[in-house]
Amino acid sequence: MIRALILVLLLTSLGWWLDREHHAGRFQEVDEVFLDFLVANARDRFAPADDHAVAAAPVVLVKMRAADKAEYAGWPPRPLDWQMVLKSLHAYEPAVVVIPETLFWSRPSPEFANEAAQALNPFPSTVLGVEAKLAASRETPAFMGGLEDSLPRFQKVRGDSGAVPALGALIAAPDDLMRRQAELGISVPTDAAEAGKVLYAVSESDRVLPTVLAQAVTRFTRTPYATQRLLLGPGAGAYLSNGAFVPLSAAGAFTVNPKQPVPEVDALNLMTSELAEALSPQDKANLGSGKLIVIGTDDGSENSMARLHAQALAQLLALPRLRLLPDWAQWIIWGFAGLVGAWLVICVPRGKAIVRGLLCIFGALVVCFVAFQSSLIWCPPTVPAALLAVSTLFARVAGRVK
Repeated sequence: MIRALILVLLLTSLGWWLDREHHAGRFQEVDEVFLDFLVANARDRFAPADDHAVAAAPVVLVKMRAADKAEYAGWPPRPLDWQMVLKSLHAYEPAVVVIPETLFWSRPSPEFANEAAQALNPFPSTVLGVEAKLAASRETPAFMGGLEDSLPRFQKVRGDSGAVPALGALIAAPDDLMRRQAELGISVPTDAAEAGKVLYAVSESDRVLPTVLAQAVTRFTRTPYATQRLLLGPGAGAYLSNGAFVPLSAAGAFTVNPKQPVPEVDALNLMTSELAEALSPQDKANLGSGKLIVIGTDDGSENSMARLHAQALAQLLALPRLRLLPDWAQWIIWGFAGLVGAWLVICVPRGKAIVRGLLCIFGALVVCFVAFQSSLIWCPPTVPAALLAVSTLFARVAGRVK
């Protein structure tokens, strides 16, 4: 009885302390290592589908077709064209608007540039591309053109950052008026990267910077850069809020399924004065459900920058999410670990306590592995493993004699 009371007090005090340390993030690194192991073994769950997958993500591509360039005020589209398209999108209230290509025309800013910039104001979040090129050598510092403080950076990076392509220079930035209304993101032309892939990150000096793709996902999932975790090298990927995970190559690129369907809307249909007559019912339905809208010129090729980004976003937002157990479920598991610990102390002889305790810890890890493999259920194992380990040691010292 005395041993049981001591064990209850010990495990209760330990559980309280572990819970406090767990919420303070003290065991976060250990849990993250185990999570990386689980994700690496479930990698096939995040592989792009070979068939014509049905997109479940609310992504819409608004395309300015090169074949229709005579219908625009100029080509590439001028500020007046962009103003009309952006103003027509206000009624659909997208959460994030992404423009991968660089909206720069000339200096001083041309006519209607200010109006185009003002048309960005109603959108909660906008990401504009800054055209960049990769470096041939990491020894040469990247030319940032004074935009060092305008570009966000990943704050939690683990793994080989040297595997990520190095930034060589920023070639063109959006017009000064446009950039005041949006977040800037690095955009590497598709002919400068491997075909069928979109870079998620690039390195600059000792920093790892997100690209337009990463910033769009970050904005849509509402994941602060301080909490987003980027893993590079083997098993690379990005962990975002609410269990969102972006599988990446070792070099930090996202592989796009060329068959990924994305709803498309012709920008010309948004530029007429009679919106109801120009857009088809299907276009209206797409825009109404499209909370992430990608806008850009489209030459009809698979490597068109806007199309590739839209497909990448639709694909990764439709991927299964990691399912973190809620706090109440974790408390139940911790309670069960405490009961197993009590069994070790009360029922298991001292001489067998270590072996059986290790078997219990191993069994708990196996259960975590199976749950993740089958349903992507993630339960941090540090606290229950610690409870079992302390119970094992207590059983070895104060357990049954025989």
